[in-house]
Amino acid sequence: MPRTRWWCLLLGPLSISCATAPPPKPPEKAEVPPPVVPRLEKMHEPLEVLPLELFFSGVRGKAKSSDSVTIRNTGDVSIAVNDLIIVGAQANTFKLADLPPLPLLLRPSQSVTFSVGFAPPADAEAGVHRARLRIVRSGEDDGPPCDMSALVTKGTNLAGEPPLQAILETLGYAPDLGPAASEAKTGGEAMSGLFQHAKTGNVGLYVVARYSPDEISSYGTYAIEGGKLITKPMGSIGKGHNQTLNPELEGEGQTSFDPGESPFGIFVKLPKRTLYSESQRNSEAAKHAMRVYPLRSRGGAPVPEALLVVVDEDGDRDFQDYVFTLVNVKPAQ
Repeated sequence: MPRTRWWCLLLGPLSISCATAPPPKPPEKAEVPPPVVPRLEKMHEPLEVLPLELFFSGVRGKAKSSDSVTIRNTGDVSIAVNDLIIVGAQANTFKLADLPPLPLLLRPSQSVTFSVGFAPPADAEAGVHRARLRIVRSGEDDGPPCDMSALVTKGTNLAGEPPLQAILETLGYAPDLGPAASEAKTGGEAMSGLFQHAKTGNVGLYVVARYSPDEISSYGTYAIEGGKLITKPMGSIGKGHNQTLNPELEGEGQTSFDPGESPFGIFVKLPKRTLYSESQRNSEAAKHAMRVYPLRSRGGAPVPEALLVVVDEDGDRDFQDYVFTLVNVKPAQ
């Protein structure tokens, strides 16, 4: 008889327990901690380029202007810059000038400044021209770029002026405007054409383009106080700044103001008349002189709390005589 069975018979009733004893539990596995995922930290770019974008405009074969670009080493080691090149389909619209001897070594905190010129040839195609400044570094990826945009026009007369879509595309805004917000119908009537700040604080008002007759004009905001219309001038544009992006202001122009809690409108004062963002304040010939759109980036994404206001001065419906951007605003309730 096998030893195990004999041993169980000697135990009598306990042999049942022996025969049915559960198998020993397998040893528990030790919990394995999840693998540690390394944190990816964004590398600091030691080269700083200012500005990041340049904007130009002018008539082909005639326009000549330039702007400065500065490259600064913000790191703690020297950086070799082998070359500075303008690249892109319309690179020949732009020229580099006042360049330092290349290659150069930028030591920590050292900077270099040079010029980017805009001079479209007489046979340049009218429209939006783009290029990019390429910073060629030694043994590394290129440095941060400086993007260049220019609006090349045929002439300064009405037939040579650019369309609103080209103006917006050059400035980096969505050219597809769709229906105008100021023409949205509510109860059979257009929106009031009044605005209010989106958050407490200053509102920004910028004139980003002017393609209108060469005359002195001014612009600003207005409000209704005590039943009277009170205008508050913000800037004046003189002669010679009528066919351009980002026109220069005469004297000390104002770009921001605090409207408080009161709604406000926008006006443009011309030699013979004044145009208002509220259509009912304009004469019948220029009833809808201003349109309002949500401001959108080139890719179509909305710019938060920002609006685009476009003005038609002479009734030809081009709405690019004056182009404004409003920041920290929303339509008045």
